[in-house]
Amino acid sequence: ILWKCFWPDCHNCCDRQGRLPLTSDDLITIGKGLKYQRSSDFIKNETITTTWQDITPSGQVTTMTTINLKRKTDETEHEDGTHISCRFLDEKGGCSMHPDRPGVCYLYPFSTWLENEKGMARVHATYQFTGDCPGFYLSDDLQLMKQELKDYSKIIYDYNMSSSRTMRENLGSVSFG
Repeated sequence: ILWKCFWPDCHNCCDRQGRLPLTSDDLITIGKGLKYQRSSDFIKNETITTTWQDITPSGQVTTMTTINLKRKTDETEHEDGTHISCRFLDEKGGCSMHPDRPGVCYLYPFSTWLENEKGMARVHATYQFTGDCPGFYLSDDLQLMKQELKDYSKIIYDYNMSSSRTMRENLGSVSFG
């Protein structure tokens, strides 16, 4: 299975996000892009903090607390995880924040998670097969798949390092059940 983005003709990923968790890097970059002088003002006005649980493919329960970019200006904690169109999506389907959009947006169509394996955190990644994206297709060409995974491996690695740094800076938390 491979993937090709159809943007700008398609922007389903921006229309159907369940949440937009921010890393500490995102807080600085996006806050500056939105003309905030202080990160604390950006966090107060433009984000919500939510806690949720996910079950990993291996069945492990992970509890996450993150600072999330509000997808609409009056978004509440009760709307976390629901599909809401991102307020930064312009009338032509482009991201008005690009190139300073959240790291999780660059990560799409991959989903990444941590699992506790023998006391060590292990990073996993997979495609998000939610039915929202028309860009998935089948191919027998292993070279294409290897190239796609190579291209995305840096994005996945960078995002996970930034997420880990965010947790160490006490701007979020993760626990394994």
